[in-house]
Amino acid sequence: MNCMNCGAFLTDRDLDYCPHCGANVLIQKKADYLSKLYYNQGLEKATIRDLSGAISCLKQSLAYDKRNIQARNLLGLVYFETGETVSALSEWVISKNLRRTKNLASEYIERLQQNQNRLDVINESIKQYNHALEMCREGHEDMAAIRLKRILNQNPKLIKGYHLLALIQMKNREWNKARRILKRAARIDKTNTTTLRFLREIDEQTGVTTRMEQKRGGIFGGNQEKDGSLGGEIVVRQAQPYRERSRVSLFFALAAGVVAGAAAFWLLVMPSIRQDIYREANEQIVNYSEALSSQTVELSKAQSEVEEYDSETAQISAQLTTANQSSQSYESLLLAYYYYRQSDLDSAALQIMNVYEDSLSDTAMAIYNVICEKTGVSGISGDEAEDSETEEEDSYEEDSESEEDSSYDDEYSGW
Repeated sequence: MNCMNCGAFLTDRDLDYCPHCGANVLIQKKADYLSKLYYNQGLEKATIRDLSGAISCLKQSLAYDKRNIQARNLLGLVYFETGETVSALSEWVISKNLRRTKNLASEYIERLQQNQNRLDVINESIKQYNHALEMCREGHEDMAAIRLKRILNQNPKLIKGYHLLALIQMKNREWNKARRILKRAARIDKTNTTTLRFLREIDEQTGVTTRMEQKRGGIFGGNQEKDGSLGGEIVVRQAQPYRERSRVSLFFALAAGVVAGAAAFWLLVMPSIRQDIYREANEQIVNYSEALSSQTVELSKAQSEVEEYDSETAQISAQLTTANQSSQSYESLLLAYYYYRQSDLDSAALQIMNVYEDSLSDTAMAIYNVICEKTGVSGISGDEAEDSETEEEDSYEEDSESEEDSSYDDEYSGW
C-alpha cells in the first residue's frame, strides 16, 4: 500500500502516520483492511458457488479500494461464470489499465479473444436474450420461450435466460418444467434470490418440496460437498404428497398436448400462411392488371396510329386523284385548243368533254370558256366528277358480279 499524499510505500509496522511525509494514513489503512476482508469473503463464497454473495462482497471490496486488482479480477471471473461476459470484460479491462504488468486480467482477455467463435456465440446469445425480452413485453411468450431454449443451448451459463424462461413456464402453469429450469440455474448460482423466490412460488403452487441435488464444487473446481447454507434442500411447507401420473393419464396428456399443438398451429401459423398466400395472389392480380392496362394503352396507341396512317393515305389518294385529273384536263385542253385552231370543232368538242373545270387555272379557264362557246359543250364539273366516280365504282361491281355469274354458268355447263 502506498501513501495517498506522497506515494511512499507503507508497511504494517508503520504507525498511523506516513514515515516519509507525516500524513495521517489511519483511514487509508482501515479502508485497505476492509477491502481485503471483503475480498476474502467473496473468495470463500465463490468457492462454494455462492456467486450472488460473492458479487456483493467483491463490489463492497472495490468500494473501499478500487485498485484492489485481485478483487476486480475475481469479480470478472464471477461475472463470466454467471453469463455476464460484457461485465466481466469491463472489470478485466479496468484491471489491466490499473496494472499493465503481472496481471491475470491480461491472460483472461487474451484467452477469451483467442476463442473468437465462442465470443461471437456469447454476444449473439445476449442479443437474442434482449430480443426475447422484447417479445415477452409484446405478449409473444411462446416464441420467446423457443428462442430462450436455443439461447441456453448456446450459452448455458446465462442465469437471466433461465429466470425468464422459468417465468414464462410459470405463467403457463408448467410447474415441473419451470422447476427443472430453476434447478439448472441453481447449479450455477445456488443462492440467487430470484431463483430461490421462483422455487418457493413453485413449491407453494404444487405442494412439492424442491430438492437441490447438485455439485457443490466452486467455480475453481474442487470436491463435491454439501452446503450448510442450504441444508441440501429448500423446504417451504409440508403439503400432501405428489403422486406420479399413470401411463393412461400420461397417454391422454400426450394426446391432449398433440391436439393443443395442432390447434395452436392452426390458429397461430395458418393465418399467417393464408395472409402470405392472399398477399401473393393480390400482387399477381395487380401485376396482371398493370400489364393489361399497359397493353390496352399500347393497343389504343397503335389504333390511333393506324387511323392517322389511313387519313394520310386518303389525303395522298385524293391528292393523286386531283393531280391525275389536272394532268388529264390540261392534256385534253391542249388537244381541244389544237383542234380548235385547226377548225376541227368536233374533235375539239370531244376533247373538251374530258376536262375537269375545278382543276384549271384562271388562264386555262379563259381558253376553256372560249372553246366551250364555239363548240357548245362543256367539261366535267365537281359534282359530275363525283357522280362519274360513283358510276365507275358501280360499273366495276356489276362487271365483277357478271364475271362471277359467267364463271358459275361455265361451271354448270361443264356439269
